[in-house]
Amino acid sequence: MHMIDPLFQRVLVKECQRRGMPVIFDEVFTGFWRLGAESAAELLGCMPDIACYAKLLTGGVVPLAATLATNSVFEAFEGKSKIFALLHGHSYSGYAVGCAAAVKAMQWFKDPQMNLNISSNGNRLMELWDNKLVSKISAKSAVSRVVALGTVCALELKADDADIGYGSLLASSIVQKLRNDGVYMRPLGNVIYLMCGPATPATVCSTILDKVCQRLDEC
Repeated sequence: MHMIDPLFQRVLVKECQRRGMPVIFDEVFTGFWRLGAESAAELLGCMPDIACYAKLLTGGVVPLAATLATNSVFEAFEGKSKIFALLHGHSYSGYAVGCAAAVKAMQWFKDPQMNLNISSNGNRLMELWDNKLVSKISAKSAVSRVVALGTVCALELKADDADIGYGSLLASSIVQKLRNDGVYMRPLGNVIYLMCGPATPATVCSTILDKVCQRLDEC
């Protein structure tokens, strides 16, 4: 996972839009508080022409995806004939259960009385990953680097050139041990992703990091 400088991204978006190039934000993963703000667009301070959302849109209860667009993009598909229309869709478009779950999740995440992790003005999450524990893990001999932002904490394990990338099985041993500890994570090659929900108590995140730290000592 590579974190790109926000200033570079803002400049790139503005330059593309200045040249009339539509900008698309894939927020399927980053949207709805994953990075500590409601959207990456809000975090960057610039708006795309099209944005795609899913996953935390419903709090992960049921699947639902949504694509948002500016008026100019929407109007490009208007016309007297349906050949101008965007006819792509699927069987679950706008289904009631998913939409109801999304409405409830969005209300819950933004309400400081319901979500104790949200700021009083409802626009940022508090720090969920304990800085001391993150620093302790990053200092382990088996760890190359750690990135903690919003609800995500990613650990890149040190690996030889031949053992880097999605095909790497380097993380399989520690992932299996942590599953035995009740910690479930997503390994992508030699990178381990820890993810919590926007309303997960910080104490739970600290407990997870403690278990990760203990298992890294065995590496």
